[in-house]
Amino acid sequence: MSKGRYAKVEELFELTKEDQYPPLITELAEAFGLMMVKVEVKEYRLGQVIDTLKKANDELSGAKERLSAENIHLRKGLRHKPLPAGFIGTNPQIRELIAKAEKVADTPLNILVTGETGTGKELIAKMIHYNSSRKEGPFVVLNCSALPETIFESEMFGIEKGVATGVDKRIGKIEQAEGGSLFLDEIGDMSLSSQAKILRVIESCELERVGGRKTIPVNIRIIAATNKDLKKEIGKGTFRGDLMYRLDVVNLHIPPLRERKDDISLLANSFLEQHARRLGRGKMHFAPEVMDRFAEYPWAGNVRELENEVERAVVLSPQSTITVNDLSEGLKRSGEAEEPWKSPVSMKATEMDLIRKTLRITGGNKTKAASMLGLSREGLRKKMNRYGLV
Repeated sequence: MSKGRYAKVEELFELTKEDQYPPLITELAEAFGLMMVKVEVKEYRLGQVIDTLKKANDELSGAKERLSAENIHLRKGLRHKPLPAGFIGTNPQIRELIAKAEKVADTPLNILVTGETGTGKELIAKMIHYNSSRKEGPFVVLNCSALPETIFESEMFGIEKGVATGVDKRIGKIEQAEGGSLFLDEIGDMSLSSQAKILRVIESCELERVGGRKTIPVNIRIIAATNKDLKKEIGKGTFRGDLMYRLDVVNLHIPPLRERKDDISLLANSFLEQHARRLGRGKMHFAPEVMDRFAEYPWAGNVRELENEVERAVVLSPQSTITVNDLSEGLKRSGEAEEPWKSPVSMKATEMDLIRKTLRITGGNKTKAASMLGLSREGLRKKMNRYGLV
């Protein structure tokens, strides 16, 4: 209490003494004294509240600074999070590929990922998406080879209600990817007419639904992938050059597994640990001769085929150590040929023989055979056509 206020309180206290002042003065003095006490209490409590708020504000400021620092740390950590299983290893080509992917991830550039079937093109596309500023947006996948020409427009662009009897409004893959990334897998298998339509979307950043009358703006990043040489396809007249240059702003080529043989052991053991744990098999190991077979094998299906082979062995092996007897027929026979990938003729013969044997094992079931070979069903169909095995 200030000295001035304290003096006034003393004066009021004097006026409350009985028999010295009229009763009315005494009552008024008591009332004013009580009011001053209440004001003093309120001011004291207000001071406590202000102190509490100041303390809370200081704590919030500290928390904000800590969260800001953690956010920066997490953003940096995204650049160094564990790589997809198919890209572990020490191969210089893979190291260069990962570094390049990380560098372009947070840019608006369209990207073309090239490589053989099973090398991990979709894994790289996902890594790029989830390391970019679009990571909170959707990652939408469209397999161009599996999309018939007759339904391309409705699947890609969507369709308005009432276009045909019983047809409801549906958004397409492009709109589903709004604010995120659209992964166009097997872009080399897209028809020329479909290529022209997707090119228009890339150039105008807008689309029209089937049966629609208005344009819809779109904000997507396109990551395309193919196992074909698009320049050769342009030469053959099956792919548009203007579309390729729109997609191939940045090219990421994934080397086949046979060109990164030193990584096979690391990859195989990583898959072994992963699938043994998932399937409840406990700690498992490869016999030394198994790794020799892995190194000799051509791996037509690349990393995907290797993973499928390891998963199959984990399921079928009766013991904790996987031996040659637990491998598929193609792996069991791989020691009979010396480095078949060095000869196209030998490579073709090996693949044809492997496809035939796998189809016999699966009773002609192409879906199961494709899975065992580390191929998609469409990939197997193309190889069978190429080798005249249909």
